[in-house]
Amino acid sequence: MTLVEEVLNAKTGEAIIRRVDLVYAHDGTMPLIIEAFKKAFNQVKANAYIFFDHVFPAPTVKVANLQREIREFARQHGIPIVEGQGICHQLVVEMGLAENARVVVGADSHTPTLGALGVFAVGMGATDAAVALGLGKTWLRVPESVSVVFEGKPSSYVMAADAMLYIISALKEYDMNYKAMEFFNVPFSFDERLTLTNFSVEANAKTALIGDDYSGDGYVKELIVDLSSLGPMVAKPHHPSNGVPVEEVEGTKIDQVFIGSCTNGRFDHIKKVAEILEGERVSVRTIIGPASVNVYRKMVEEGLVNVFLEAGAVIIPPGCGPCLGRHMGVAADNEVILSTTNRNFRGRMGSPNAEIYLASPITAAVSAIYGEITSPEGEL
Repeated sequence: MTLVEEVLNAKTGEAIIRRVDLVYAHDGTMPLIIEAFKKAFNQVKANAYIFFDHVFPAPTVKVANLQREIREFARQHGIPIVEGQGICHQLVVEMGLAENARVVVGADSHTPTLGALGVFAVGMGATDAAVALGLGKTWLRVPESVSVVFEGKPSSYVMAADAMLYIISALKEYDMNYKAMEFFNVPFSFDERLTLTNFSVEANAKTALIGDDYSGDGYVKELIVDLSSLGPMVAKPHHPSNGVPVEEVEGTKIDQVFIGSCTNGRFDHIKKVAEILEGERVSVRTIIGPASVNVYRKMVEEGLVNVFLEAGAVIIPPGCGPCLGRHMGVAADNEVILSTTNRNFRGRMGSPNAEIYLASPITAAVSAIYGEITSPEGEL
């Protein structure tokens, strides 16, 4: 039995209807949900939350008007709004909103992040999210599962992001469509486990879960990852599946480094970056984006903010920041960006003529010092 089958109490391939324990959305997806909801429903029947994280505070009049519309809808239906406190996926974890949940629907593709909690969490489009809001339930086809089994111990310069960039590239030719990714023998911290499930979407996984005991039964594919032999990875433009060992792109000049996002903006990540930057100066624009106010507060309490300021980095308010290319560090034409986010599609962070490389927070921090993609091996 796979983890998905256990959580949903159903067999692979079954079409089922399940009560949804939580429906959440953000300022980027909520306007379309409202439009779809009004066509079919008058009452919200789901436990729901809305987060302002993608473009907050509002940088334009258009965005401000959309956010006002969301506030009015939320007031009408009694839906709590959390504004400017951080990224939705991080806040759902911190606020305990998915505790004891089995099925969570999020109007964002990276909702499977919550799989680290043992939740069947799926991202849905506006129409399906609106239906979940109006009915308090949703239909699902129980996905097949691919197992990822870790072996060995990672070195001090290898993080969960490196493992995922390797995994995504290893599955590049495999059809992951509507399949779940299930991780076993995971040696990473809780913050890093969230990185694993978050990044699974870039392999085209439907959702992701993390388990303790691996039986091997019921999986359509097994991938064994020897962490002891894995080095730092970088994904070349313009897809996360273009993962290569950092040595293949070492020396590539960069214009900007972004460290943060729902993938790598948690405290474990930020602290490792601060340890590298302490006593150093960055030589390119370096943006630090904590995933939540709680992460930011801990940065203040432990003196990490001063480390970043002394290093010449810029700290932005908790939220998605430049990840989606709408504010707080948009890429210019022909710029080269090194980012700890999960996507490097053409135009993702701004100009379609920019190039985006993906890396772990450790690799990004070391590279920020030298102004070019640099392996952290031998630097730590």
